[in-house]
Amino acid sequence: MTTPFGERIDALIAPFAPERALKRREARTRLNLSRAFRGAERSRLTNDWEVRNSPATPGVSDLAMLRNRVRDLNCNDAVAVGATDTIALNVAGQGLRPQSRIRADRLGISEDQAHELRRQAEAAWAKWAPLADSADILTFDDIQFQIICKVIEDGEAFVIPTWADEDWRPYKRVLEIIEADRVGGRGLGVNGSGIEVGGRGQPLRYHIRKAGQKKDFVGVDKRDADGRPRVLHLYQQRRPGQQRGYPMFAPVLGLFKHLNDYMEAEVVAARVAACLGVFVTSGEAGELSQMTSDDTDAEGNRISTLEPGMVRHLGLGESIQVVDPKRPGDAFDPFVTGVLRFVGMALNLPYELLVKDFSKTTYSSARAALIEGRRMFMRWRRWLGTRLCQPVWELVLEEAYLRGDFDARDFYDFKTEYCPAFWVGGGWGWVEPVKEVQSSRLAVETGISTLAEECAAQGRDWEEVAEQLAREKVKRRELKLEDDHDEA
Repeated sequence: MTTPFGERIDALIAPFAPERALKRREARTRLNLSRAFRGAERSRLTNDWEVRNSPATPGVSDLAMLRNRVRDLNCNDAVAVGATDTIALNVAGQGLRPQSRIRADRLGISEDQAHELRRQAEAAWAKWAPLADSADILTFDDIQFQIICKVIEDGEAFVIPTWADEDWRPYKRVLEIIEADRVGGRGLGVNGSGIEVGGRGQPLRYHIRKAGQKKDFVGVDKRDADGRPRVLHLYQQRRPGQQRGYPMFAPVLGLFKHLNDYMEAEVVAARVAACLGVFVTSGEAGELSQMTSDDTDAEGNRISTLEPGMVRHLGLGESIQVVDPKRPGDAFDPFVTGVLRFVGMALNLPYELLVKDFSKTTYSSARAALIEGRRMFMRWRRWLGTRLCQPVWELVLEEAYLRGDFDARDFYDFKTEYCPAFWVGGGWGWVEPVKEVQSSRLAVETGISTLAEECAAQGRDWEEVAEQLAREKVKRRELKLEDDHDEA
């Protein structure tokens, strides 16, 4: 435990001026008692709590270490991989799809014209989305999933809207995803973050290392002269002035390390306990020399091994003391469960979702866990739709307009009215379908919810559902499948 500087001074003064040293200690005690917050006290119980004044934007070296450790977890730790996939699958596993929200009254057009514009906008998106990747590998749904994984693992993601030159593409606008490690550089931006900011703290330019290069950077403006995004920097800003994101697992990296070490120790102990060996002793030196094998390495050092079913002959005077590790102990399950609960707390994942275990839950507790998890997933969906999907949607609609696929009169004058969209993710599923369908129906009938909201909760477009129901009704009439109940 480190002794505070003031107490060390008191210890030096005491032999020569004990009264003055006593007064200094009394003054320090009164000062501690006068603090409004107990957490700010300096006492023997808190002397080892050393802190530093950390900047809003994490340092480059800290970010590199955090990212490398989280990447290692996502390669080797089952809990970390499961948590990453759980969040990514629930947020963007099926991809967010747009529902155009063009309003006729805002544009001074008829409802039929607005409906046709919505259809054109969504048709243009459906044509572009499968070919969104600049490398021609990922669809836009895949890009969303990768973005969430990178934000969890690296704390941030960078997307560059650029252009492709292949003639076969219906639209030339594409997206390039770059690793967060490529943005930065010694002496570039704030604290080496690679981001130049303006007087209000707004990002102006990003310094991006060229692919395959170590020191060759190129500066890319955040927006072009007309305000179109040239770099989409996606991260959660937790502090004012924060320019870079940090991994979601950062607060629990220590817990992951301790849990892995503990699990490894338990596995080794269990393997030792499984090795039931036979040890043979003999009182005759000559007989022993014929029966034992030479278990030494190239340098003559004895090799000590333990394996199932082994037989070992002992030398004269040697004996065996049986080691019974008694593993796993009674504290194994409570310890692992407690650590995982703390991990889930930091990640906003209920324990049941973190470990995919509902075996000890009731319907009420399982539903409560799912609702709590969905609250977090919905917040991330809204973030993804606002920060990534909506800007890209506007870029695609602009190109569709220029190509004549989107008949938006005076597009640039009324761009904000042509581009609103609602982003629908995958459905949640039901714990008890009958109860939850009845609940949805009552919510719509009483005006608490709408058909659009209930369909969106299941990952479906309410207009597509209504149109499909109308087609099915016509078909049933053609086939004379309608009965009195259906007519009613």
